[in-house]
Amino acid sequence: MARAHGEGADTKEAVRIRGAKEVDEVRSSETMSECLCMTPPFNYQDYDSELLGIDETNGRYGEVTIETCKACGRLWLRYFVEYESFSQSGRWYRGLVTPEMVESLRPEQAPELLASLPWRFSGGSYFRSMGRKGHGPIIIDL
Repeated sequence: MARAHGEGADTKEAVRIRGAKEVDEVRSSETMSECLCMTPPFNYQDYDSELLGIDETNGRYGEVTIETCKACGRLWLRYFVEYESFSQSGRWYRGLVTPEMVESLRPEQAPELLASLPWRFSGGSYFRSMGRKGHGPIIIDL
C-alpha cells in the first residue's frame, strides 16, 4: 500500500539521518578493532565489491563502489579518484553505511554522503597514508 506524500513517507534527509544513527549504533555496539575492515591498511581481497558507477562531476571520474566485508558483513561506501596528469593525486574515502543509505544512491551523491558520516577512513598518495580515520569535508577536486 503506497503512502501519500507527506503521510509518513520518508524524505531523503530522514533516511540519511536514520542511517547515520544506525551507523553510530553499529560502531558503539562493537569494538573498532574486531574486524580487519575496521583497521587500515585495507586489502581489496577482504571485500566483495560492486561498482555503483562513475562520478563524472567536474570531470573527476571518481569510482564509486559498495563493498561488503567478507568477514563480518559490514557495508562500506568507497570513493576513489586520481588525476593522471598529477603525481600523488590519488585519494580514497571509505565510510560505513546501511543498505537503506545506498539503495537509491547515485555516484555523484557519494561525496556528500561520505562527508555527512560521523566518521570515515581516507587514504592514498594525496594524503601519504594507507588509511586514517577522520570526518568532515572531503577533498576530491583539484
